Amino acid sequence: MEPLVTERDLSEPKIKSINAPFVRFIVGAIIGLMIAGAYWGTSVYFEYSVPIEIGIIGCILLSIICGLMILKFGYGILEKLLENIR
Repeated sequence: MEPLVTERDLSEPKIKSINAPFVRFIVGAIIGLMIAGAYWGTSVYFEYSVPIEIGIIGCILLSIICGLMILKFGYGILEKLLENIR
């Protein structure tokens, strides 16, 4: 009887999903949008109202930046971003 898994099978690299970079960017963009939305929502509480145009542009830019950061550096940067919010 031959073993089901040979040494050759273990050394071959696994094929990465084509959608993985897209999913990482989307996750980063969603996290960035939540961070920007939290800042924008609490700005009224601290009596510093942000105009709607600036708020929307800021949310979009921050979500793109966070998406690109997670795409390049991975999910570890996400933990650092969320730790700094506290």
